[in-house]
Amino acid sequence: MGRPAKPVNARARPRLRALAAYLRQLKDEANATYATLSERTGPTDTPGYRGASTLSQAARGAHLPPLETVLAYARAAGDPGSRAVRQRIATAQKLWKAAAIEKARPHLAGRGLRTRQVRTAASLGQALTRLRARAGQPSYSAIERSTDADGHRVPRSTAHLILGGDVLPSREQLAALLNAFDVTPAAAAEWHMALDRIENRLQPPPPPARGGYTCADGDPVVQEFIERRARDEEIKRLAGQIHPDETYEDYEERMYERAQRQAAGYWPYEDYEEPEGETEPEDEAERQARAAEHSAFLARFKAMVEPDTPTDPVTEPS
Repeated sequence: MGRPAKPVNARARPRLRALAAYLRQLKDEANATYATLSERTGPTDTPGYRGASTLSQAARGAHLPPLETVLAYARAAGDPGSRAVRQRIATAQKLWKAAAIEKARPHLAGRGLRTRQVRTAASLGQALTRLRARAGQPSYSAIERSTDADGHRVPRSTAHLILGGDVLPSREQLAALLNAFDVTPAAAAEWHMALDRIENRLQPPPPPARGGYTCADGDPVVQEFIERRARDEEIKRLAGQIHPDETYEDYEERMYERAQRQAAGYWPYEDYEEPEGETEPEDEAERQARAAEHSAFLARFKAMVEPDTPTDPVTEPS
């Protein structure tokens, strides 16, 4: 008799514990040891072979095992080719995906880009990375196998470049990746529109017609400003500076009003009243002192309202 199995890790996430418990159930129903299950995965020199310790760790619940290990475990727990084995494989794959999504959930914090906000290869790669996390964070090898089975293979190196935002995918590559990330056909149409929009922006703009106007939205400088603004909004939302029920424009207006209220507190003449009975005009020194004080106030006010705008020192004419 083999050693008793260690209990499922109590600190594991709920869906990971469910996967480990199901794998142990398969082993108990097969009435086999891990050594027997390992022998059923195939010869030791084949890619599908899994050792007894590997199968034991998969059912331990200490960490999420690779999908290939889980599928090999399910195949080894029954007669090959039977309908029950196919059902076990489907159930094990479903539980593994739920556990993988649970593991990738911390990477989904914050709000991702909408498809209409995807304007460059970098933003497309960022959005596809979130889709990959929602699909359970499959490895690049799994992405390559999945796209190959779908009919258009995307190599691991190419998938890494696309998700890193270094290159744009072709329409076939994008369709294969979206299918690997479990994106519905209706949602996939929006991503294809985003790809078309990026490709159109990369084309040189046509010369303007005589007397007409060009669209500034296609200017790279404008695109960079829009992306920088979107990143700034995401950072401020994560930091809690933007309220959940307000837009970025609402936040800017609120900050502008706050700066104006703060500036009003420094106004030196707010409660000033002209003394009665004094009609003597102020001398030149007093006038210059008042003008210098007013200029200093204007400089403080401009620094509070426009903190990011560099100001050049004022040079008095000689």
